[in-house]
Amino acid sequence: MGYLGLAFLLLLILGLSLVQLIALALIDHRKRRGRLDRCLSSAGKKTKDVVSQPISLKAGEILRRMAAVTAERVSVVKGDEAETSAALLKSAGIRSRDAHLIYAFLKLVLPVAAVILSVLWLALNSEDGVKPLTAIVVVCATALVLSRAPDAVLSHKRKRRLEKVRRSFPDMLELLVITSEAGLAPVPALGRVAREVYAACPELAIELQQLVVELGVLPEREQAWRNLEERLPLPEVSVFANAMAQAGRYGTPFRGALRALMLDARAQRLLRLEEQAGRLPALMTIPLILFIMPALFIVLIGPAALSILDNLMNGGS
Repeated sequence: MGYLGLAFLLLLILGLSLVQLIALALIDHRKRRGRLDRCLSSAGKKTKDVVSQPISLKAGEILRRMAAVTAERVSVVKGDEAETSAALLKSAGIRSRDAHLIYAFLKLVLPVAAVILSVLWLALNSEDGVKPLTAIVVVCATALVLSRAPDAVLSHKRKRRLEKVRRSFPDMLELLVITSEAGLAPVPALGRVAREVYAACPELAIELQQLVVELGVLPEREQAWRNLEERLPLPEVSVFANAMAQAGRYGTPFRGALRALMLDARAQRLLRLEEQAGRLPALMTIPLILFIMPALFIVLIGPAALSILDNLMNGGS
């Protein structure tokens, strides 16, 4: 009964915390809605919902409100961890305004949900004689796994995205060299290449389009190249951004830099293919040992083993 009492007490505390967060979100929403109604009524307007929103949009809006309220009340991600999570979201291709808030909200809610579910499971199976040490290990392990789940999902998404960009980056450089030799300036050449690369690699095309926009908006073009390097943390992109920034800073012809980068990208691709080909003998060792060697031993040793077995069964006659 002591274990069950502790479990229900923990559930009660977590439930009250969740109810408090929801209540604060509703109170803030009512306050904002009241201020908005007063402003519109003073101007002689009335707020009415002309078109009903879908349930998915309403659920997303509620989630964003709860995330915002949670971020205001509880500092879940801050300091170096906030910078790391922001860089992870950028490199994963997530640029939503509320992405960081939702990420912090999930980092807070998922461990709490894991603890609640684990305690409920242990409370329902307490009659089976679950040991306290086992219960503690299950609760802690579940909370730890779910707390690391957002990071694992983002890391997997980031890895896949960067791999796609790495495969298409040499082709993008070749197209950029062709357009620059045709007489286009750097910014129009980047815009043209972005439209051509979109069919093969939308991720790289979107980044190039954002780079073109930043080059035309930001007062310093080097900041646009630095932003590209942050969004795509790859060695190839870093070298490309540095070369283009130096070409713009010192006024050197960017066609020569692009041609050198293209040749280097071709050499890197060839080295990568040679590395993969060199790994094949080592990778083929495992199927050779598991599938080919047993069959070879059966063919070579099988007749002799059967002959010895027949002699032993027939008494050597």
